[in-house]
Amino acid sequence: MGALVPLQLFTTAGCHLCGQLEAMLVQSGAQVMLEKVEIADDAARVARYATRIPVLRTSAGEEYSLADTSQTLSEWLTMQGVELSVPGLALAPPQDALVSRTAVMRNGRRFLN
Repeated sequence: MGALVPLQLFTTAGCHLCGQLEAMLVQSGAQVMLEKVEIADDAARVARYATRIPVLRTSAGEEYSLADTSQTLSEWLTMQGVELSVPGLALAPPQDALVSRTAVMRNGRRFLN
């Protein structure tokens, strides 16, 4: 087993897709050290991530978002040097993550239309 790869997970309260992404990480056996970052606490994070969460980011700044990629999570993790204990597992984003939506911000929270 190699070293744990540090990743940040940009999230907010009530984000069901964030929970699904975390479950996908567990399912793959990804060797990561996950730091959850609440976007609602910072206006710049809200502006950058509100319509894209959940977003994973490496220490090098590489990002993976269910909202704007066709790449599977396992492909992205492998490209970042993350070891998977279940290699080849096709971790595709949930279907509701692929639907283009508009969002309304209220009190630092994102509500999808």
